[in-house]
Amino acid sequence: MTTIQFSHANGFPGSSYQYLFNQLPEYSVTYIEKMGHGDYPLDGDLTNYAKELIADIEQNQAAPVIGMGHSAGAVVTLIAAGLRPELFKQVILFDPVLFNGRKRYLIKLIKKMGLIDKVSPAQRAAKRRSKFDSHEQAREYFSQKKLFRTFHPACFDDYITHGLTETNNGVELSISPEIEADIFRNVLLNAPKWLKQVSGTVIYGEHSDLFGAGDIKWWQRNFLNMELIGFNGGHLFPFEHPDETVELLKSLLPKQR
Repeated sequence: MTTIQFSHANGFPGSSYQYLFNQLPEYSVTYIEKMGHGDYPLDGDLTNYAKELIADIEQNQAAPVIGMGHSAGAVVTLIAAGLRPELFKQVILFDPVLFNGRKRYLIKLIKKMGLIDKVSPAQRAAKRRSKFDSHEQAREYFSQKKLFRTFHPACFDDYITHGLTETNNGVELSISPEIEADIFRNVLLNAPKWLKQVSGTVIYGEHSDLFGAGDIKWWQRNFLNMELIGFNGGHLFPFEHPDETVELLKSLLPKQR
C-alpha cells in the first residue's frame, strides 16, 4: 500500500484532517501530529521542520512516499522534497505559503522594522485563548469564530476532538500558541534554485487570501515542473470542502491495485 506523508497547516494538528484521510482508504496516511513540538524546533524558517519530516520518513518508510501538505505544511513538504527527492514519488501541495518575490521582500523589510506581529497573524495567535473547561465549551467558543464558520461539520468535529488535549483543569490547544505565532513570524523568505526543481502539483484556493494572482504567476514562471490547479475555495479549502478535495486528489493520485 502506498503511503501518503501529510504535513499539517499551522495551528491544525495532523489528526484534525481525519475526515479527509478516511476517504482515502486505498492509501496508508501518516503524519507528524505536531510539527516543531519535539526535537526539531523552529530555527529561523521552516527548514528545520523539513528535516523533521525527512527523519520521520527515513525512520518509518521503506519506500518513497507521496508527499502532501497544506499551507506551512506544504512548504515543509516542498523543502523536504528539494533536499531529498529520492524519498518522494509524488508531491501535492495545498495553498503553500511561499510568496512571490515582491511579497517576500516586503516581509523582510517589515521584519527588520520589528513590525511583523502587526501585519501577520502572529500577534493574534500568541494571544489566542488556549484553555477551556471542556470540549463542549471549546466547541461553543470556536463555533462563533469566523475562521470556523465555513468548515465542513465533520472537519470542525475533528478539530475539537484532536485540536485540544485534556488537562487536569479541562482542555487546552494541542498546538502551542507560542509556536504557532513563531511560525507566522518566520515564513520561508528564500527560494533557491534547488527548491524550484521539485516536480508535482499545487492546488491553490481560488479565493485564498494568501495565494494571490501575483503568487500564481510567480509559481508558474519559477516552478516549471509544478502543475497549478485552482480550487473553488479559500486557503482552508481542505477543511471547508473535504469531499471535493478528495475527488480532485483521486484524479491526481496513482491508481492502487
